[in-house]
Amino acid sequence: MIKNNELINLIGNKIFLGDGAMGTLLQGLGLSTSPDLFLNKNNDTLEKIKEIHYKYLESGSNIIQTSTFSANEPKLSAFGIIDKSDFEAINYNATFVVRKAIDEFREKTGSRRVILSAGNLGPTGKLLEPFGDLSYKKAVEVFQRQADYLSSTGLIDIFLIETMMDLNEALAAIEGVKLTDKNAAIVCMMTFNENAVTLMGNKAEDALKSMLEAGATIAGANCSVGSDKMLEVVKRMRQSDKEAKLVFQPNAGIPRMVSGMTVFDETPEIFAENIEKYLPYSPSIIGGCCGSTPEHIAKLTELPG
Repeated sequence: MIKNNELINLIGNKIFLGDGAMGTLLQGLGLSTSPDLFLNKNNDTLEKIKEIHYKYLESGSNIIQTSTFSANEPKLSAFGIIDKSDFEAINYNATFVVRKAIDEFREKTGSRRVILSAGNLGPTGKLLEPFGDLSYKKAVEVFQRQADYLSSTGLIDIFLIETMMDLNEALAAIEGVKLTDKNAAIVCMMTFNENAVTLMGNKAEDALKSMLEAGATIAGANCSVGSDKMLEVVKRMRQSDKEAKLVFQPNAGIPRMVSGMTVFDETPEIFAENIEKYLPYSPSIIGGCCGSTPEHIAKLTELPG
């Protein structure tokens, strides 16, 4: 794994490209997004997932996320997956296919650009106290166990925490990672509405300060809103901290149901036009979330700078 300062130095004044959605692409292939897809290392589904990672690499992504968003113990329990061996298999196999895609891409193309495998940590699916019954301490333990295992694979470069609606849960995830490796490079994103406030009432500018103080290397926002609506979050975060390394990965618009399928209304062209408006605020990482595709990421490579 690379360290906090190493990630800062790698990016410098450049803009790294993240990847985009996985779940919506799997749905488009007629596959479920249940984490038990990753139980068996040798199956056709893992090959399809590797191909999606590969397409993001072809599109220019510098950061590829492992499909471990729902692979913490509380989330797996909600899917009826409770065995430690299954927890480990899911986290390992999801991480393995990212590294395999990166290795195959480098071998085939000879590309020397910076490509990082990001161990993904998503929310537990439970509310923290006092709104729910999950204590902060227990949440830290949950994230530390997943971070410990992802780190032990030797297959990830950085940690990426995303889609946190509660600042306390985001802070618990950061603390869990820091207990695994106090110098780990951590990208942390929360999810805000178009008014730059989380579902739990956390303001974007306050959340940024807290995430950075807790030890996030790079912090920002993902999901919830389309690329146009996230601009308010971008502005507020930059206004609150002129020097911070920021990351933004919005959805590709608002989802609609068409013939039983979820589709998003932002074309790659619209997505890129909207994200171009982020550039004056000097983001360090831009990418996509729900509804985005390799074509959306490829369009971002055409942006100036």
